[in-house]
Amino acid sequence: MAISAARLSAESEPSLGVLRASAVRITQKNPDVNLYVTALPLRALLGRFKPDTYATDNPQGYQRPVTPSRVRKLSEYVRNEEGMLPTSILLCIRQPHRAEFQSTDGQPEGGQAGILSVDPSIPMWVVDGQHRLFGLERAMKKDKAKWLADYPLPVVIVDGIDAYEEMRYFHVINTRQKGVPTDIVDRHLLAMREAEGSALIDREGEKNYRRARATKLADQLNSDPQSPWRGMIRMPGDKLRPEHTMRQHSVVTSLDPVLSDSLVQRASDEDAWKLLINYWRAARELWQSAFETPQEYVIQRSLGAGALHQIFPDVLELCGADNDFSETKMNDVLSYVGRSSGFWHTVRGHHLVRQSGARYVRSLAEYLRERLPRPVLRRL
Repeated sequence: MAISAARLSAESEPSLGVLRASAVRITQKNPDVNLYVTALPLRALLGRFKPDTYATDNPQGYQRPVTPSRVRKLSEYVRNEEGMLPTSILLCIRQPHRAEFQSTDGQPEGGQAGILSVDPSIPMWVVDGQHRLFGLERAMKKDKAKWLADYPLPVVIVDGIDAYEEMRYFHVINTRQKGVPTDIVDRHLLAMREAEGSALIDREGEKNYRRARATKLADQLNSDPQSPWRGMIRMPGDKLRPEHTMRQHSVVTSLDPVLSDSLVQRASDEDAWKLLINYWRAARELWQSAFETPQEYVIQRSLGAGALHQIFPDVLELCGADNDFSETKMNDVLSYVGRSSGFWHTVRGHHLVRQSGARYVRSLAEYLRERLPRPVLRRL
């Protein structure tokens, strides 16, 4: 459920005076459009900013409604975590309104320094940053962080465009900027886990904690001399080479069932790695041809690796019945699936390995699981 912007920030407050701030005026392609770069405390913005939210009674609006969970998370972040918001808030003063600017710098190179003045009757429309502003307002008012009244924000104010041009700015900002690649996010999470340990669970959640562990395992698979995967995982920044069969993030994603297993969750990183490397060495011993010419087989591609990682907990359970997690024992368990490497061949293999997509990863995993021996239930 979206919250009303008007409820969070009054649209007009009689006590507001003229906003004055030191600023730098910049003109870029259009000499009639000014950009004012400044820093303003939160209290100077409250009651002045307005988001142009789409609604049935405002069909020309372009902003999505404010999301309560994002506002709440922003409040928690500034109160309990780093609290840094380095990217600028982008506001717009629509024509025919204009700000006033008095230059104090006779050297226009790169921009003019001066004093920016905005009359309280002129609304400043939020092009980018509404959740930051409403989150800070919530933190200050509802969550009682009064110190945030003086919290300084970098602000860019656009002056000299109309509502349509403002919408275009919003569209370009939100559709053309590229998000952080998923494999780089993997690296971020691993770095945070190495710095914070299990405290990362509270900050990022259990799923991202597992993702960080999976990234570490992917690194080990790709670098360990004894690993069947050595040099085969395309890491961030690597140029594509013939030996690459999977990207880092695809491996990380496929490892989620491994890290979700209760035994692996309790195991140390070192023991989790020993279990995984024994598993893949057992697979290599069983299906040697598929590992000798991996480009001709799917076992080290998303389909095969994904399916084998999905049945990893089943193999561990069967090994656990004999308290034997050695490579030899895992080979014995996997042999029930079948000893022919041809099963995994991209052209002549089983029809399930000649498919693609998450649905077929699950189907292949279920096919393999059904061929494993049933666990022995000693006492019921």
